[in-house]
Amino acid sequence: MENLMKNKSGSRWGNQFGIFLFPVYYHKGTADPLEYVRRAKKMMDRKKQSLEAHVSYAIGTLIMNCFGPKLSIDMIFVAGCLNYRMLCNTTFTFSNVVGPKKKLLLAENPITSLRVISSSLPHAITMHMVSYAGNADLQILVAKDIIPEPKILAKCFEDALMQIKDAALTQTQK
Repeated sequence: MENLMKNKSGSRWGNQFGIFLFPVYYHKGTADPLEYVRRAKKMMDRKKQSLEAHVSYAIGTLIMNCFGPKLSIDMIFVAGCLNYRMLCNTTFTFSNVVGPKKKLLLAENPITSLRVISSSLPHAITMHMVSYAGNADLQILVAKDIIPEPKILAKCFEDALMQIKDAALTQTQK
């Protein structure tokens, strides 16, 4: 942590993010649950090698610099409309945040969990996966008019993750 706080460390602070457009596939009846993981990893490795996240970050920075909060209300409206249109054309968002491996203290009080919350997004499902001190926490935000039973959806995700975990454990024991 000390190295990040030094001047000229090369690290950037603050909320910075890029976007990957990532297709999600579902094929019922696949015998190997790890096939989904292998396919997603292969696609994500390709995305990491591309400039997609860097370009989306640069475009977002340019938009905020040109139409940001220090400019007129009309320009803020334009930036908001651009972001809204981008989110309207996605089915759902998924974020995966790798947190610290060791438990943290804040003012000598232990932090028991980390949460990521974003609300009022214009699509049906928003999922956040956050790891902290060896545990993973999946949070799901849904539009109730489109997904009236979010507990069933959460149970499906839990079951799928447990199948993947069991398959991975079985494969490592071979």
